[in-house]
Amino acid sequence: MPFKRIIERLKDALVDVENLFLKKESKVSLVIPAFNEEKTVARVIGEARKVKGLSEIILVDDGSVDKTPEIAEKLEVNVIRHHSNLGKGEALRTGISAAKGDIIVFIDADWKNVTPEKIKSLFLPILKNKADFTKASFSLKRGRVTEVAIKPIMKILYPSSKFKQPISGQFAGKKDFLEKLKIEPRWGIDISILLDAIEHGQRISEVDVGEVVHKGRTMEEKAEMSEQVLETILKKSGLLCSKHKLIIFSDKTLFQYDRLSETSLKMIDILRRKRLRLFLFTTKDVRPEYRSKFDKIIKIDLNPEHIALDAKQQAKKTNVRLSEVILVANMQGFEDLARSVDKSFCFEKSPQKLKNESKIIKTLPELFIYLE
Repeated sequence: MPFKRIIERLKDALVDVENLFLKKESKVSLVIPAFNEEKTVARVIGEARKVKGLSEIILVDDGSVDKTPEIAEKLEVNVIRHHSNLGKGEALRTGISAAKGDIIVFIDADWKNVTPEKIKSLFLPILKNKADFTKASFSLKRGRVTEVAIKPIMKILYPSSKFKQPISGQFAGKKDFLEKLKIEPRWGIDISILLDAIEHGQRISEVDVGEVVHKGRTMEEKAEMSEQVLETILKKSGLLCSKHKLIIFSDKTLFQYDRLSETSLKMIDILRRKRLRLFLFTTKDVRPEYRSKFDKIIKIDLNPEHIALDAKQQAKKTNVRLSEVILVANMQGFEDLARSVDKSFCFEKSPQKLKNESKIIKTLPELFIYLE
């Protein structure tokens, strides 16, 4: 047997002995989110099955249209299927919910040069109570947007947190922490979990796993991923809203007669920089120079049922739920809608029925206090 292999076995034996003296015997679950990874998933699962200390392996198939789930099932791991592609965030959420272990490890299904040692290195610091959360640090031969975009903005917004690789699909954490998180549905999920770990004071360890080889992605895919990661960082730092996606204004809140006030114009610009959609529900015609300030302008009557229905239909067209909507109104007819949205605001001189359903504010800029 080669000397190097003997040393590796001795290290494994020492770790096994050390684990016997841990106060609590923790169970470790491995979750592999996958979407159309039939070329690599068998090797990833095969290497994972060699890892000592794993209590279960779960593959979450996120609506693959190739043979990914069938391959995983033949390898006798727990396969959970999504009927359609919901995104990596939802795949991780499913894995967290299904995992029975106290510690959950996540690896990508396209990690071509994965080894049992690399997988084990992700959960050992937690198992040995030297960390609460671990993430892989690695090198890639291809150029990375991380170096020119992600790391610089992290340095500005999170100066005390220094990571060689802020973004990694290879990480591990304690289930009681992970199941409390608000999971981003798209590619921002990996950085989102790391930033939550920082915010919650988790002891974070960066584990060097050497070179990581993934499948190649097109420039369009890389651009989309980078945009979603940057958007998530800005949301987590408070520069963009994460909960609220749409604000509905009635015309009497923003306009003085038929003109937008200077305060209204400044406020609209700030809200748009926060990536919020702005709808105007109005009984009047809007001057041409103001139309570009809003994502949609909807002509209404003052029937409360009609207004509430219009809002629900228009929001749905932009993939927004009423629970993600803020209403700012100052006229009759908005009472039903005020009861349906997440937050509703009006002014002291608003109709009494609307005041009964809304929080009263004195000026428009007060709205910023309540944005999430």
